[in-house]
Amino acid sequence: MITLQIKPRGRPIKKLPSKIELDLATATAETLYTRLSAYTGLSGDRLRLTKGSDGSVVTVRRESGKDVMVEELGLRDGSAVFVKDLGPQVAWRTVFVIEYLGPLFIHPLLLYVVRPYIYSSSPLNPLSYIPFGPSLKPDQELPPPTQTQTLLCALVVLHFLKREYETFFIHRFSGTMPFRYIFRNSAHYWILSGLNLAYSFYTPAASPAASWWPAALNADNNSVIVYSVVSLWVFAQISNFKTHLILRNLRPANSTKRQIPKGYGFNSVTCPNYFFEVLSWVCVWVLSGGNWAASLFTLTGMAVMFLWAQKKERRYRKEFGSAYKKKRNVIVPGLL
Repeated sequence: MITLQIKPRGRPIKKLPSKIELDLATATAETLYTRLSAYTGLSGDRLRLTKGSDGSVVTVRRESGKDVMVEELGLRDGSAVFVKDLGPQVAWRTVFVIEYLGPLFIHPLLLYVVRPYIYSSSPLNPLSYIPFGPSLKPDQELPPPTQTQTLLCALVVLHFLKREYETFFIHRFSGTMPFRYIFRNSAHYWILSGLNLAYSFYTPAASPAASWWPAALNADNNSVIVYSVVSLWVFAQISNFKTHLILRNLRPANSTKRQIPKGYGFNSVTCPNYFFEVLSWVCVWVLSGGNWAASLFTLTGMAVMFLWAQKKERRYRKEFGSAYKKKRNVIVPGLL
């Protein structure tokens, strides 16, 4: 048996014991988390344990998925362990589900239910006071959705249905994030791809296209544009799904082991999944006729994914060394 000295890191934690006894021969790191969780009444996810000797985090499992023994951590009788309360946590899977639910429901709700109200010129509608807004003129009837508007709604809904499916059945998640961050993360999807995109797409105007967009390329007037862009969109969605399958199969269940992704775009860029994601939104942008809201969301998403891809490229180089083939472009071959 050994006795560990337990100390709070940061603010005090109620019911945190000053010491805890463990059987060095059988105790795992998870045992330590479980015991402290039982004492404090806090879930293990919101506790972060660090060793007093070097400040390193007490990990629960190896890359292979096997439990880490307390003895392996170098903890001995009298060793100090610091405990920090990270605050309420939420599972990453839950975060993604909530993020994607926003645009998934906002688009059909706006197009088929509340469209007559949000574009109303009534003084009671606060949106009617937006300068240069798409509200109806007095006594003007709301025209039915155009074929392009219906198609745009379908593509957005199908895209986020795919994302929800991948969240439940494809992606593997580990760890949690602070609950308060869920509002910040969801804002990108609920506002930019949800409210802003939908409000701009389903306008009473004949088309959501920008004024500078060439009439010959307007989806309402050119069936070739519609069929070719939708075909490219389908290709991008299937390809994005395929790259996600490749990434899933790199890491066995209940393991943190990482491998070098290869094939289907991974030999050309760091993150081909981001490339196909951007390509699918470029298709939506073309169908919308260069709509400003579609431009904003596509460019914002591409900028964020570019930063993520650069970070992943640096991690691959550091983690795998000479075994990893360095990429000059992280998303778009020959460009980004």
